[in-house]
Amino acid sequence: MKRISFVILGLTTCLYGLFAQSNSPLKPVTGPETLLNELAVSLNKVPLDSQKIFSLYSDAAQRLVNRGNYVEADSLFEIAVQLIDHEPNSLKIMEMKIAMSSMLKDVGKFNQALKTLLEVYDYYTLTKNSNGQLWASAYLVEFYRYTSNPELCRKFITSGEEIIASNPDIDLSAKAYLLCRKASYYREFIDINDSTKHHLQIALKAANEADNKYIMALNQNEYGRLISRTNPENAENVLYYLTAARDNMLADERFRNYSTVLQSIALYYVRNGNPALALKPTLEAIDLGEKNDWRGTMDDAYRLAGEVYFELGQFKQSATYMNKALAASYIRLRESHSIEVNELTASLEKNIAEQKLAELRTATQIAEERALTNRKALIATVIISFLSIIIAITSAFLYLRFKKKNALLRSQQEIIKNTNSKLTDAIEQKNVLYKELNHRVKNNLTILSGLIYLQESGETNEQQINLYKTLRERIQSMAIVHQNLYEHNEALKIDFQAYLRQLIPNIAAAFSNGVKTSTEIDCDDLIIEMEEAIPLAMIINEIITNSFKHAFRPGMVGKIHLWSETTNGKRFLHYRDNGPGMSINHEYTNAQSLGMRLVNLMILQLKASLKYEGDQAGAYFRIELR
Repeated sequence: MKRISFVILGLTTCLYGLFAQSNSPLKPVTGPETLLNELAVSLNKVPLDSQKIFSLYSDAAQRLVNRGNYVEADSLFEIAVQLIDHEPNSLKIMEMKIAMSSMLKDVGKFNQALKTLLEVYDYYTLTKNSNGQLWASAYLVEFYRYTSNPELCRKFITSGEEIIASNPDIDLSAKAYLLCRKASYYREFIDINDSTKHHLQIALKAANEADNKYIMALNQNEYGRLISRTNPENAENVLYYLTAARDNMLADERFRNYSTVLQSIALYYVRNGNPALALKPTLEAIDLGEKNDWRGTMDDAYRLAGEVYFELGQFKQSATYMNKALAASYIRLRESHSIEVNELTASLEKNIAEQKLAELRTATQIAEERALTNRKALIATVIISFLSIIIAITSAFLYLRFKKKNALLRSQQEIIKNTNSKLTDAIEQKNVLYKELNHRVKNNLTILSGLIYLQESGETNEQQINLYKTLRERIQSMAIVHQNLYEHNEALKIDFQAYLRQLIPNIAAAFSNGVKTSTEIDCDDLIIEMEEAIPLAMIINEIITNSFKHAFRPGMVGKIHLWSETTNGKRFLHYRDNGPGMSINHEYTNAQSLGMRLVNLMILQLKASLKYEGDQAGAYFRIELR
């Protein structure tokens, strides 16, 4: 029944994908030439000293940013910045700076992006422009989400919600964009499906009210990805939202975002067994990215292409794109080391603190001047004046003493806070790099396994074929360990039960030779450390492979039983099959074969022990772990 359900799901996805492609004619993705020609025509119609010159360059640059044509947009922004003095409308300047910050973020210039965006936020705050404040808050939420800073992301979400609550006539598009970024925050940092779905529904409703195709498309893409993760068999619903997002992005000429949606569609197809449908959107996304030098997202696109070609059996193409993905990831990680976002944020907080301190000093100075005037006016007698001076000196002394202690305490608290923040960032960066390392190792092992399979398929010598199969299974056992390390949040431990459920079917597919087998695994309580994972995986792989190669004969039903227990602080892993058993002088005691030499090396590495206690009713091994 499960196989039938999978086939039905695949057919549904294929049919819906073909229908969406053939019945939704889309306008082609065009280059920036038309827009630049329009700008040239408009510039010829106005004098060089006209105030309209700034607006023409600024508006064209903003449209190019929306399209993702960053090279051309950057050139126009440089000219527009030189013409700022000709523009009396500060709001237009702020709109241009928001677009500039968005472009700088996307090309990896995070310091400049944040500095520009904070200037906009400060301006709208000082001028008490609620709509501008809301837009700036929403873009700051997106910036801190993009740079993985959930604390500051949440801070500006709260700030934006306060603006919405206190201004009933707020700009609907600004409100919709903030709610959209809030939903992305919940998806990325909270990761609770029900909460994410709730906030996406609110954001979708707000985008529809604002009639903003771009914001609608952002939400539709997020919603389609959420459904593909929580209910992947509902192909019609997933593709409805993703194709709607694609069409809206294309209609609004948001080509960089259009490329992102193409990758979402391709990823859904390949995850649901339709790599052929995934190939076209993947290659289109790569073509757009390479033409526009979108380095920030190319590693994901290349990796997706490698996965698609691998599923299609085109291993050479898969290896080529996987290597491109590794190179792109290396470049992006190298550039990210120059990011100093936290320093700039600290600088902002310092400036705010200095501003408040200056205001306090001004207030203190005014108070002192008033006190001096009052003392001159109210001096009645020498005694009263003398007592007033004594009281003032004593109060000032106590005030300065307590102020000094409070300042010292605040300084120490700030040092502790900054230290904790740096430690948290370091841990998060280590975890990200560690997961990326495991992902790359797993991908490389998978590619290596595919290359060995290609060599195996060209062999006619049965002995060589068995040798290749054994080698592939050893590599695959290590690849599964790295996959588990990548997919689970707990980076230092592995659920060995889940690992075994992945390993045994792979071995059965390679060595069963038509023999039916049943497997019973009772290792729920066996959680192993990271350094134990590879050696123990290799041992189990060799023992199970031996059962399939020597214990199970044609016509019989092979049985494998694995279970674990913990006694007196020691962990035991037991293995039994129903084969004919083996002699006590078998290779597992003589250590003559490559398999046993490998097992003994792994046992020594684990500082564990392996005992064979089988009989004619089957082989039985007991592994004792420390």
